[in-house]
Amino acid sequence: MSLSDKTAIVTGASSGLGRASAIALAAEGANVVVAGLEPEGLEATVATITEAGGRAIAVETDISDAAAVEAMAAQTRRAYGGADVLVNNAAIYPYGPWQDFDEATWESVFAVNVKGYWLCARAVYPQMIERGGGSIVSISSITFFVGDENLMPYVASKGAVVGFTRSLAREVGRRGIRVNAIAPGAFPTRAIEIHPDQQALHDDLMRDQSLKRRGVPEDIANAVVFFAGDQSSFVTGQTLLVDGGLYLH
Repeated sequence: MSLSDKTAIVTGASSGLGRASAIALAAEGANVVVAGLEPEGLEATVATITEAGGRAIAVETDISDAAAVEAMAAQTRRAYGGADVLVNNAAIYPYGPWQDFDEATWESVFAVNVKGYWLCARAVYPQMIERGGGSIVSISSITFFVGDENLMPYVASKGAVVGFTRSLAREVGRRGIRVNAIAPGAFPTRAIEIHPDQQALHDDLMRDQSLKRRGVPEDIANAVVFFAGDQSSFVTGQTLLVDGGLYLH
């Protein structure tokens, strides 16, 4: 297994893309710290991993809170000695016309989707240095590339993730730490449920995607495993679109 003796933290791992990524990392031999705000979902993810013979713990964490993030990193060190992989996946995604969002909404979105990613990276950085390097994988979104309407704070935050990825890759590469991002297309997760017309969304995707099927969370999990392991040892600062060819249009 490609990640034996490695430890990965996955935020937003109670469901969807985060859960699939945590399960995939564990299947490759990693110890997994399953982080997020929903205890029942976190425990369900841990149960799936451990029942398959993997190793995982759940840590309830609000990534917008610096003290909570530092506590998550400390618990990772106590349980497994430190983190080798960080998957920044947690996000919030309010829906509505751009002019109707208030300042509090903008601030909350950026507190989680951007500042939270920075807080998590900062917290595990010393551990990765001690362990001789590591990999930070952040989830951006196809919405940044296509400019989806009614999601402006989310789209802006996911563009910031791309900038964060490039800048951090420049700063930590000399320490043997790789930093990459993944931009998922439209996947069947809770995030996509905010769209008011699911059938119209499906029809649009089948028309515009080059690959005529819906993506599944395991498609993202496979990309996460690639960036987490040695297969991507000479790749950093990149954003991989996993969208069935949607952005080609």
